[in-house]
Amino acid sequence: MMRYYMFIAFLIIAISSNAQSEMMDGVVADSVTKEPLSFVNIYVLNTSQGTTSNENGYFQLKEPNAGQNLRFGYVGYDSKDITYVKKQLDTIFLSRNKEQLNEVVVQAPLQDKTIKIKASKSKDRLGISNSGDDEGARMFLRYFAKPSELKDEAAYLKSAEIFLFNGIGSVKHDYIFRIRIMSLTEDAEPGYDLIDNITLTGRPGSKVRVDLEDERILIPENGFLIGVEGLQIDQNYIRTTKLLLENGKYKDLKKYGPTFKAVESKDPVYYLSRGEWKKMKMPVPAMNLIITN
Repeated sequence: MMRYYMFIAFLIIAISSNAQSEMMDGVVADSVTKEPLSFVNIYVLNTSQGTTSNENGYFQLKEPNAGQNLRFGYVGYDSKDITYVKKQLDTIFLSRNKEQLNEVVVQAPLQDKTIKIKASKSKDRLGISNSGDDEGARMFLRYFAKPSELKDEAAYLKSAEIFLFNGIGSVKHDYIFRIRIMSLTEDAEPGYDLIDNITLTGRPGSKVRVDLEDERILIPENGFLIGVEGLQIDQNYIRTTKLLLENGKYKDLKKYGPTFKAVESKDPVYYLSRGEWKKMKMPVPAMNLIITN
């Protein structure tokens, strides 16, 4: 009997040790200040693996194969790709985006003209999900042109409203997500961030308003992209389900919230998944904007 218990104890230790050996971790920080960066999204490229650093910049991820590339993405910073070669990554340093640093607005908005854009109405109950598995957090951006009423004036984004979807089975607690506002390149691709890190909190069915007046976001002449970025953090975790694979084995799928309310649009959504941008014909985030001069 004693041998039996010793065998069970040894088996538990072996399983625990093996589980730990399959994980790798590290910290993400600013390259200048050395301060940790909270809620950095991390992807293992060309795989379904991904995660988000916590409020202290710490992250943990199932260990990739040697030679696989990891991508670290954070608002206002240049993305960084690293080829994985060892279990402990220690500290990953990200650098501020130089284009964003050079985009300085010195004049204050006049605010004698206000334009309201309501882009949240839909006959259908549509939602777009933060993440349904371990592919990494998702980002959904939609395009808005500079208002024609301010064609010959400077235009500023004053506020935005984002709507969280309340569907059947929604787990009603507070979720954390990030608003993203980006420029467009000449090729109509996502450019640099127009704001620094702004994280928001909301519950399913709620409307989240963010005041952007103090940010003095000057809208580029060719328009801008605005939307939401999900975070794969403990507070956003909902549940784990099983997916049956073609080989007959099961894979754990982790579900993270929130789900954002969406509307149909003739324009494509700019969709970041697994660290790569795509333009897809699908519902876009529902939101209302106020723009001023």
